[in-house]
Amino acid sequence: SYETGFIKGEGKREVTECSVDYKGKRLTGDALKAQVDKWASLGVMEPSAAESIKAVVDNPKWVDLSDRYFVLLGATSAMGPLDLLLACGANIIAIDLDRPFIWEKLITKARKSPGTLTFPLSKPQAEVANDEELFKVSGSNLLGATPEIANWLVDVCPGKALTIGNYTYLDGALHVQLSLACDAIMDKVCKARPDTSIAFLCTPTDCHNIPADAYETAKRNYAKRPMWMRLVEGPLKMKKNLAKPVEESGLYLSDGITVNQGPNYALAKRMQHWRAVLARDAGHVVSSNVAPSTSTASVTSNTLFAMAYRGFKLFSALEVMRPETSSSGMLALLINDLRNPESASNPKNKLDNPMQLFAANAFHGGTFRTQYKVGTIGVTCVLYAYLAAYWPVAAGVTGALGYAAKFVAVGPSRS
Repeated sequence: SYETGFIKGEGKREVTECSVDYKGKRLTGDALKAQVDKWASLGVMEPSAAESIKAVVDNPKWVDLSDRYFVLLGATSAMGPLDLLLACGANIIAIDLDRPFIWEKLITKARKSPGTLTFPLSKPQAEVANDEELFKVSGSNLLGATPEIANWLVDVCPGKALTIGNYTYLDGALHVQLSLACDAIMDKVCKARPDTSIAFLCTPTDCHNIPADAYETAKRNYAKRPMWMRLVEGPLKMKKNLAKPVEESGLYLSDGITVNQGPNYALAKRMQHWRAVLARDAGHVVSSNVAPSTSTASVTSNTLFAMAYRGFKLFSALEVMRPETSSSGMLALLINDLRNPESASNPKNKLDNPMQLFAANAFHGGTFRTQYKVGTIGVTCVLYAYLAAYWPVAAGVTGALGYAAKFVAVGPSRS
């Protein structure tokens, strides 16, 4: 297994209440309550998510996380909660690649924060000569040392209840392998430490169980779609976001799977759902909330994805969030799941169907309630973004082509 490194932050905890960063403002108190109610009314998030965030607003003591221990698998992930958790004074147990630049970043952040950082080392910390060496001997590879990481986590921070969050991502088949590694770690730690809770960020581009009210809203939005959508939905192959209720269970589904993300991504996310369902059934608290589409650097570096995001505003309920909005909103939902005994995350609260876990507290960015399947609007969104950016050129080319066609047909005009 590993030796254990530890860093105690020297910063002062300044976070004393729930906040969400949105459009350049830090929303707290009544302003935050008003915003989540607005998002719920527009269909950007489920009403249950709005109520959960308001519960955290009403209980400011919940944001003091100095009593909580979070295992972050993929600690430096763009959508991970590392920075926000440290700012709340949390105790972080970080798992990330054994690359010196990663650990220089992590350890520097931890030292400046009011939280703590615990991490695997390849040699005892007492034998490390300086920071440069510390950065070199820190970390571990989830794919190459899965059993060793699991064994280390079973014994780390004894007597403390852990929350293990999977925030990892890799392209292609490696994503499936990485999800399998994280699943094995979660399974072993949950069995060895029964008070462990687990956490995921669910993608909106997946097939999810949705509340009946969300289905009815999507149905109304489809019925009220503007004429231009009616004209182009056939040629551009846009499919309505309305699936018949599942036989026997009566559950409603929203198919948000995006083909461009590939089967490996879908399988990796499905494995996370399975782990969430199994862990909750075994008595563990499970925070597995749907997060909104987010304009992270890795996503918007793909030109087509960036252009598609610009066209989301054409459709009812859809809104792409900035990373700071998604991260702070999802942290509020995580805090509610861990602190609020009435949350759907708590296995003591009965669900009619285990898949309803993913319908509760969803901050999905509108995918549950928009009129079309989000995986079928990409071409329309990209065309809109292209025309919006280059309409003067497009208008000029169209005019020139029209003039050329007229010239060929009737010759030059004569005065």
